[in-house]
Formats: sequence, C-alpha cells, structure tokens
Amino acid sequence: IRRPPRSTLSSSSAASDVYKRQIFGPGKLNALKEIAPNYGQKCLLVSRPKQGSLKNTYLRIEKLLDSVNIEVFYFDEIVPNPTLDGIDKGVAIAAENKVDFILGVGGGSVMDSAKLIALLYESKGVIDWKAAFSNYDHPFSFIKSKPSSLPFLAVSTTSGTGSQCTQAAVVSDAKNKEKITLFHLDLFPKAAIIDPELMLTVPDRVTAATGFDAFTHAFESYLGGRTSPLTEQLSLQSIKLVIENLPKAINEPNSIEYRTSLAWADTIAGICLSNGGADIPHPLGEIIGGICQRIPHGETLAIVYPKFLDYKKNIAIDKFETIADYLGLEKKPEAFVNKVIELLNITSLSESLVKAEINDLEKNEILSHPILKILDAKNKQTIYNFMSQCIS
Repeated sequence: IRRPPRSTLSSSSAASDVYKRQIFGPGKLNALKEIAPNYGQKCLLVSRPKQGSLKNTYLRIEKLLDSVNIEVFYFDEIVPNPTLDGIDKGVAIAAENKVDFILGVGGGSVMDSAKLIALLYESKGVIDWKAAFSNYDHPFSFIKSKPSSLPFLAVSTTSGTGSQCTQAAVVSDAKNKEKITLFHLDLFPKAAIIDPELMLTVPDRVTAATGFDAFTHAFESYLGGRTSPLTEQLSLQSIKLVIENLPKAINEPNSIEYRTSLAWADTIAGICLSNGGADIPHPLGEIIGGICQRIPHGETLAIVYPKFLDYKKNIAIDKFETIADYLGLEKKPEAFVNKVIELLNITSLSESLVKAEINDLEKNEILSHPILKILDAKNKQTIYNFMSQCIS
C-alpha cells in the first residue's frame, strides 16, 4: 500500500481485534457521537489545558458529545512526561464524578494518562501502585481484566507516539527520576479516532519529534524477534512514509496529504510496536527522559539513535539491507544509516543533545541508572559505553 487510506481501518488480522476499532481519515472525528454512547452518559475528557492550543478541538468534541446527551468532565492538567501524582488526581476526579468512560484527546502524554486512569480506576479514587507495577510489567502477558477498570476511547492529535494502538502506557516517577511502562490488553482503546485534520496545527518541533518516534517504533519492532509477515510489511511501509513525508509536513504544515501520510505511518507503526516491542533506544531514551523531564521523548530517541545505528548496522546487516533496498537506496547498511542521519539533520533533531543542555550532575545520574546494568547483563559495559557516548 503506497498511499494511506482515507477511510476506516478494518484489518482482518488475527494479531488483535483492536485494529478493527481504529477509525482513520480526515473528518472522522464526527464518528465520536456514534461511538461514545456505547460506553455510557458521563465522560472524563483527559487533555492538555482546556484553554490551550487545542481549545477549539475540545469545544468541538464537547458539542459532539452534548448532541448525544453525554455529560463531559475535564481533567486538563496533563503535562509532558505525565507523573504518578497526575494519574492519581485523574482517577480521583473520575471517581468523584462517577464517570462511565475515559476519553483521551491529545498526543502521547495525554493518551498514556487517559489509559492509566481508565485501567487503574477504582470507585474510591485511590490507586494501588504497588499492585500495578507488579501485575502490569510485561508487554506480552495475558492478565485478566480488572473489574473496576473503565472503558478508554482515544482521539489522537499528533502523529508519532502510537499510543492509540498499543497495550502500553508510560508514567514518570518524579521522586525517583524514572519512567515506568505498564502493559495490559485493556490499555488498547475500545475505539480510536485518528483524524489528520486535527494535526494541521501541530508545531514543527512537535511534528519532528513525534514523527521520528513513529519511525523508531516501526524500525525497532522490525529488528526484533517477534515479527510476522504482516508486521514486517507494515514496518517497511511506515519507515518509508516517515522518511518521505516528515520533512514535507514540517515545510508545509497545512498539507492534509502529508499529515495523513504521517498519521497512517504512526498508526501502523503502533501496530508493529504492540506486536514486536522496541529495542534498546527506548529504555535508554526513557532513562534520559526520566532524569531530564524537560526533553521530549522523540528528542531523547534522536540523542540515542546515531550511536545505535552505528552499533546495530553490523549486527542486523540483512535487515538494514532490506530496508535500504525498500527505500530505493543502495542495498548496503550504510546507505540506510546515512538516510536516517539525513532525516535527523533535515528535521533539526540532530540538535537535540545541544538543546537538551544535559549538565554533569544529570549525566552522572543517567550513567549510574540501574537499568543500564540489566538491559543486557552480559554486555553491561558495552551498554554503559554506548550511553556515555550518546550524551557526551
């Protein structure tokens, strides 16, 4: 498939029936008034500040829900790299208002917050984090649903995190300066709307960071050992779509064609990630982001990627060559590496480390993080050296 479809995604894949609930295409936000009533009459809308850059989108959604007699309560205090305290507050508000379902409207931080509020909801408004960390720590475990959890619906407004397509959600423990990923099948939304029209106003820097995040999901899941013929083809398609369309979307942000291409790349990359998982850039990026919470996730990945590509090109030679060939490049690992470095330069993501201004104290905290020792216990010195080079 060379061009992103303009209508509802309806895959017959046996990988997961979640993909039947991805409603994709320009103008598809209007489908919310048909979907939402299936989940109740009281909704907690999880978002960034209500009067912020998406205020017109929130107002439009309010009107859609009001037209089908759904009462909306807001939790609009989501910050980049959402925290445990934020999720606690969201659950408390949901419990206080006895809502029937959770609606996340935004990018990755909003989606992750809404997912966790829905999954960890308790009628008393108190989360048992110890149980959550213990029970939801593996991406491919099948753990029974928690009776108190609420349905989660998603409306995505960025193209990159893929959170509307995955069984994962990331939360920051601000006290311990770490990011924690929780996994459960109920973190898949009951329905997700991906409407590229909502992405036309996304700023350049956010477009770049989220678009590159989508690329990494497609690429890293392709490198892993849990691929299938379906995910391999989707990964290749997503990689190509991002490389071809991300610079264009930055240059022409109001182009619905380029925004649609990136939204589709993000969607199928999320499908790949949910099936195949990520490689070491993601845990390394989360270490950086956990300690330096000012750095957007996509930019932490950009910090890691040049060294990762140099490291991986000699390990996954065949896959690098396959991607290079798919992109119409010379069938050599170096050709693909150069293309990705070119993408980082064009999008200014190559400047992420300089912009991050990681100080010596933060570098020491990053390099002393315990995760570095257990990511690959047999090669922990290699991982340490790898991270040291990334942030130097």
